[in-house]
Amino acid sequence: MGLLHYLFGFSGRINRAKQWAVLLVALVHVIIIGLIFAFTVGFSVFLDLAQKKTTLAAVLASPQVHTFEIAFCVLYAIGFYIGLAVATKRLHDRNKSAWWLLVFIALPIVLNIPALLYIPHQMDYIAAVIRAAQENLPPPQRPFDPPLVVISRGAATIISLWAFVELYILRGTVGDNRFGPDPLAGRA
Repeated sequence: MGLLHYLFGFSGRINRAKQWAVLLVALVHVIIIGLIFAFTVGFSVFLDLAQKKTTLAAVLASPQVHTFEIAFCVLYAIGFYIGLAVATKRLHDRNKSAWWLLVFIALPIVLNIPALLYIPHQMDYIAAVIRAAQENLPPPQRPFDPPLVVISRGAATIISLWAFVELYILRGTVGDNRFGPDPLAGRA
């Protein structure tokens, strides 16, 4: 299997080691993107914001931020595609269809919607804590998250852990399966 098929193809099988390799490369990729942001946009922007030389609205409208946003979106889309292709081949190694990606990726996203909708309430609490600190008052008591948020986050976490075990921990099917030959065939 060539590198292009390994990264961009959706057929065949790969073993756990190749799945882990993609994860490690992705982590390095994220660190590099963060450093590029920090050196091209971040350091000077945060310094200007701290010294009140600019506003957040002006920063978000700057050409550097827009250029970085476009580059980030392109790199994220490529990385997401590669992640789907590699996860598909890893699922094939486990003798599972790529339809399992709906359970492992889409379902946790859907289950986290209540938590995302609750973010404005969390931001109100943070603003109240900041106001209390500025006025030398005791911080307000943190409200409990609604049960739907807690349950949906918990379910999303359990499914994500299950996906991690399936993709990164469990060995693939020994021998050939309906998706192709064993990638570890001939190795002891």
